[in-house]
Amino acid sequence: MPKEEILLTPGQRIKPTVDTSLAINLVNKLYSLTVTSVTELNSYDDKNFHVICKATHENPWIDQIAEDGYVLKIMNSLDSRNTEIIQGQNQLMIFLNDNDLTCSHPVKNIKGAYYSLETLEEDKEKYAVRLLVYRPGILLCRATMTAELLRKVGSLAGNVDELLKKFHHPAYENHKTLWMLTSLPRLREFIYVIVNSEDRQLVVEVIEKFENDVLNRIDELDRGIIHGDLNEQNILVNENGKDIVAVIDFADTQKSCLVFELAIATCYMMLHAQDLAMGRHVLKGYQEVRDLNKMEKSILKVCICARFCQSLVLGVYTYLNDPQNEYLLITQKNGWKLLKKLWNMNDDEVREIWDLSY
Repeated sequence: MPKEEILLTPGQRIKPTVDTSLAINLVNKLYSLTVTSVTELNSYDDKNFHVICKATHENPWIDQIAEDGYVLKIMNSLDSRNTEIIQGQNQLMIFLNDNDLTCSHPVKNIKGAYYSLETLEEDKEKYAVRLLVYRPGILLCRATMTAELLRKVGSLAGNVDELLKKFHHPAYENHKTLWMLTSLPRLREFIYVIVNSEDRQLVVEVIEKFENDVLNRIDELDRGIIHGDLNEQNILVNENGKDIVAVIDFADTQKSCLVFELAIATCYMMLHAQDLAMGRHVLKGYQEVRDLNKMEKSILKVCICARFCQSLVLGVYTYLNDPQNEYLLITQKNGWKLLKKLWNMNDDEVREIWDLSY
């Protein structure tokens, strides 16, 4: 089924209903592993569980049980329909690990497959179920935001993009999701969830500027496969918080404009640091790996504002459908303030604050 036909629409509920008991049963049934502990992890539209398993098992595809455990991922009903991209994501993670970039790694189930489609209890939908090797580390959101750490985030973004220039999978050629920056115009369908009329108008202005300055010239931008969601919840650091040790969550990998990778990462790092000026360190690290051309520099502001808008609007929309999940409101705390401040900066102010010359 073409991806365009299965994009999220307003009012659609896609998150699977899974408790810890069902998670344990899925691991046992599909992977022949015995769970000794299970913890639910933060998630947006999927359900994720960290499971530790006994050393003894009957899975012929597993040589040794991972000491740090696994992540059981039950994908949302929408993404579960696109089995080609699931296969592509699995191959992409294997590729990155084989090329010395530590990230999630898929595990084969007892049938030798990296995923399966499962019906959950009384739910008629089918959900893709995967098991991934758990990567130990501290979430970046718990680390102190220093200039050096943010520079390393920028370098990470550049290195991921450079590595993925060597990776190809047909599933990425026509893959589309609502979270891609190229899908920003569809945000108009969801802005009704924003109560404040001035905030809604700001989102409309960003969409129009993005359409004019970016989408109308998108063929001029360098493209490749990107991670697509390098935020503070998807990067792991070591115990002292100084070095990046792993990258997780490849649900938003896509073939898109390379500058979007930088824009997304910079948006989230500034948001977490609560300081627009800290973005210059992310940009510096990225340009140590890949130079930005004049056009990419000129559209960086509107691309970052576009990501702010996606996170703010879709965060509220998803929370209305899942009001118990406070994780969905992370961006709301400081997001509007930073978006408005950045949007009102002129080109000279942007160049100065981020040390950009073009």
